Amino acid sequence: MIRDPAFVILVALQDLFIPALLLVEILDAAFPNSIPMHKKWDLVVAVKHFHQRRGIER
Repeated sequence: MIRDPAFVILVALQDLFIPALLLVEILDAAFPNSIPMHKKWDLVVAVKHFHQRRGIER
């Protein structure tokens, strides 16, 4: 499963404000043919929305 290593990559890139689609492409390059793109998208938007929400609450 790529969830843990992908999570590390996504969290590390959050401060750069990279668009979600580009983050999906980065994950696709890091883990080619591992899981469907829609699963990578779900993970990317979950991490982005979590970090955006935390930023608003602060």
